Amino acid sequence: MRTLIIGATGTIGRRVLLHRLSMGDAVTVMTRNAQRTRRLLGAMGHVGVPTIEGDTSAPGPWQAAVDGQDVVIVLGGAGIADKRWSKRRLKEIRTSRIDGVYQVVRAIDNASQPPSVLVVASAVGYYGDTGRVLVDEFTPAGGDELAGLCMDWENQAIRAERLCRVIRLRLGVVLDASGGALRKMLPVFKRGLGGRLGSGRQYMSWIAWHDVVGIIDHLVGIDSASGAYNLASPTSVTNSEFTRTLANVLGRRAFLPVPGPALRLAVGKLARFLLMGQRAYPARVLEAGYEFKYPVLEGALQAVLNSTTGEERADDATGPSEPPGIIVVDLDGFEVPLVQLESALRLLDRTGCDLIFATSRGVKDTVQLLHDLDRSTTTIAADGALILGRGGTSVHTSRPLGDVLLFTILSALGELNELIEVEFERQDGMHSSWNSSEPPPPVESLSGIHRIHVGGNEAARARAEHLIRERFWKQRQVACQLEADGRLAVLDPLADRGIAIQEIARRLHVPRERVAAVVNADRSAGLAEWCGFSVALKGASATIQGLADATTRSPGTDGIVEAMERWLRPRPTAPEKK
Repeated sequence: MRTLIIGATGTIGRRVLLHRLSMGDAVTVMTRNAQRTRRLLGAMGHVGVPTIEGDTSAPGPWQAAVDGQDVVIVLGGAGIADKRWSKRRLKEIRTSRIDGVYQVVRAIDNASQPPSVLVVASAVGYYGDTGRVLVDEFTPAGGDELAGLCMDWENQAIRAERLCRVIRLRLGVVLDASGGALRKMLPVFKRGLGGRLGSGRQYMSWIAWHDVVGIIDHLVGIDSASGAYNLASPTSVTNSEFTRTLANVLGRRAFLPVPGPALRLAVGKLARFLLMGQRAYPARVLEAGYEFKYPVLEGALQAVLNSTTGEERADDATGPSEPPGIIVVDLDGFEVPLVQLESALRLLDRTGCDLIFATSRGVKDTVQLLHDLDRSTTTIAADGALILGRGGTSVHTSRPLGDVLLFTILSALGELNELIEVEFERQDGMHSSWNSSEPPPPVESLSGIHRIHVGGNEAARARAEHLIRERFWKQRQVACQLEADGRLAVLDPLADRGIAIQEIARRLHVPRERVAAVVNADRSAGLAEWCGFSVALKGASATIQGLADATTRSPGTDGIVEAMERWLRPRPTAPEKK
């Protein structure tokens, strides 16, 4: 599916982006700063994602990117609660959000192949201050400034209903430790200084980020889904209940309320809306058949925070709510033999849990790795291009680069006035090489190649990367990874660790909720995003730690042992009744 995401670098956008990539979508990102976005995507292991630069609040060349997409998801715009409200800030919010949607709809209207679905994010602020009254998607808009903003915002999206299916998402407070309101609250609550806002009696409509991603995926896949949907848990709570539950999950107290006057002094006109509440009910989401992963606040916060955050995670934060059926371990960045991993592997052997390794190594190096570990473990190799059977002696799944496509790439590289060196990796473990001073090999000799490494001097690599990006990445024909040695690895566009573990989980009949991951390298972003629970090793990049549900106290192999022992420690069982 071809998907354009506007606002893909925001808290919600990043989650949606990685999920769509893990599902195999051909994703294009629309952003105000293409260079910054490419760096961010590269850090997450997604170098080849097409990136369009532009300001959606104004017409421009960016609008051509809408043409030919299947789905357009609009999550961009100035954050409503990010800064103190002023006349200038309100104008910025209106311009970025209302004008932004207006220009997207104009682009759809002008497209020769318009998308079939437009997804636009709004907010439950649409209903105004509803007090204790339960509101659903059929409740009319409120009469305050925020409600008017949301209504104008949605009205722009409604204009596209004659052109395509339009889904309007009215978001509650999204629970995500890596961004949004929860991230701002955590430092205060972790110090035991948190408390209710004002009286605390105002209702909060909240939702875990996992359910935001799940609902978008669910609604896009239903041909009849259109109109407004409340993205909020069925169990909204008061502000007092929320702060008390957050404090309990963190093992802290919440006894310092923020009086209304102090809040108004801190955030200006925004305080009025923070002291208001909406008790939104997701009636149409439930009618559409979606089952919430985290309908209860305590469970949602535990899933988002793993009971604690950062390096202060408690010893009793065991991970998933039930023992994993599969654990996939990212082994990149470690030297073999991994002697310190043996205790965790022995512990694993006493459970019924399947262990899967993931690595960027090719076939030969993966087989050697398994030999050094004395394991016959199913392994995701070559960044997801291969799934090797136990011991690496057989290939369960392969995503080879097509022989005709490879011939075309080599012919294009040969046209450059640079010496380009290419190394081929084959499914049988054999390696061979070619350079651009030679004619391309015959097409029939290029079958069975799952990955190539493109190198040369710095200038040659830069020109080769630019050529491959322009001619092949933008056409969604290949995916790319930057190697530590500066070479460019070129793979099939569906070669991703997240996609590979999905296939393994389906084959073993293990639901997503019981698939856990230990992630370390940036290339495991797909694993961190897709698995039901993931823990990053201490020392992993901020990107990976932000995507994971937890971080270990120890780095390296000690961290792997820590994660495994916490998850797989035998749990006490109740004595049988006589």
